[in-house]
Amino acid sequence: MNNYSETDSDSELDSSIDSNESDDRAVDEVDTGSDNDSDATIIVDVVDDLTWSSVLVNNMKRLDCTGNSGLNITLQSPEDPLEYFESFLTSDIMSPVVDETNRRAAQLRAKAGLKGGSRLHQWVDTGMSELMSFIALLLYMGVIWKPELKLYWTTNAMLETPYVRHLMTEKRFSLLMKCLHFVNNDLMPTTDSKAEKSFNKIRPFFNALIARFSAVYTPTADVAIDESLMLWKGRLAMKQYIPLKRARFGLKSYELCESGSGYIWNSIIHTGPTMVLEQSSDGLKSSVIVLTLGKKLLDQGYCFYMDKWYSSPVLFKQLRQRQTDCVGTVRVSRRGMPMDLKVKIPKGTTTTRFSEDLMALKWHDKREICMLSTFHDSSMITVKTRSGEKDKPAVITDYNKNMGAVDMADQMLQSYQVERKRKKVWYKKQFQHLLNRTVLNCYILYKKCNPGSNMTHIAFVVKLIARLIEQYGSEITPARKG
Repeated sequence: MNNYSETDSDSELDSSIDSNESDDRAVDEVDTGSDNDSDATIIVDVVDDLTWSSVLVNNMKRLDCTGNSGLNITLQSPEDPLEYFESFLTSDIMSPVVDETNRRAAQLRAKAGLKGGSRLHQWVDTGMSELMSFIALLLYMGVIWKPELKLYWTTNAMLETPYVRHLMTEKRFSLLMKCLHFVNNDLMPTTDSKAEKSFNKIRPFFNALIARFSAVYTPTADVAIDESLMLWKGRLAMKQYIPLKRARFGLKSYELCESGSGYIWNSIIHTGPTMVLEQSSDGLKSSVIVLTLGKKLLDQGYCFYMDKWYSSPVLFKQLRQRQTDCVGTVRVSRRGMPMDLKVKIPKGTTTTRFSEDLMALKWHDKREICMLSTFHDSSMITVKTRSGEKDKPAVITDYNKNMGAVDMADQMLQSYQVERKRKKVWYKKQFQHLLNRTVLNCYILYKKCNPGSNMTHIAFVVKLIARLIEQYGSEITPARKG
């Protein structure tokens, strides 16, 4: 799993976590008179408002999920990839893009100093069909990758792709890409921070599409929360540096994905301190991110899996009160964690503390790992490894099984990337990145609705491109030179 690095720009947000909290802690030992040392002493650790005990306080039990998982729309043809795609990119979402693209073209044409030979003088207003054909070409370029866009229209027998030349000319494709726009620049607010001003360039489209991700499908009981990064090395106020991510530099987003499939259900772009988020009991930025992403899933018995940057006893307690389970790795320095877990333990051993509906566990395998859960106990299970069988805490096995959803989605997004590395305008690259995520969600839903189908990811993308062109495209006759 990707652990949040101390070098990340948000690491200072955890400055409220005091690494030396001995003044707020009290440890009591109660002698039970037993000869067995493990049973003879009950250790009670009082930390802030939490009382941790070495014995199980309550019967740890997982909540029953009452959420109605599955599709929330009716499909006429579940075998048709286009129907899934159109359920996300609806006319309500795409019509403003058509209008703003035409508006942007008019603004560029009216711009003073425009040369007489500019291609913009040849602009003709676009429509929904042409824009969907344009999107089909972008998806096609993610499958058939070439180092330069103009190579898709080359007539060199060794490099040519005649299919593209029959769909759209290079001039028209370049004009659409240049004028592609999502908001009216004249109506953009001027009081926001630099990061917010940048995000406003694509905010309406982003919010509308993510809302469709949540509306079309309801996830199963287990969901994972983690960060994702879209590569961007240009100058941008929103740019983040996360050394543990493959891209390292780019636009960071917080994702909530379904654990079993990697379906991207909710997402938030990181824009800094001005982000509008929910409130948490501990006031940590990481906690409010979790509460904002999972707001619509609370009080329904869902289980949130998260890494140590998000986990804290106060957050887990707050979520449990909202009928939501949590499992995650945790930093022993988090406020409210039992003091005993700071002590090093021998390899192969565990230390467990309980507080009402919380369990904190430290296990030393190759290194010390600290876990926090609202429904696990200290039970061990036997698992198969490369070197043989090994006893492992059940909470860690469960965490490893369900936490990788965001990483799985990122891995699948890398296969047929629509966005290009050297894109010069960040919000157009973000648009292509969102198209990539939309296609992934379409494929996941297709597999759920057609469990007997053996269609691969690449086959699905190719079929989707063919259906888009069939529905919206019109064949043209390529111009001949000479």
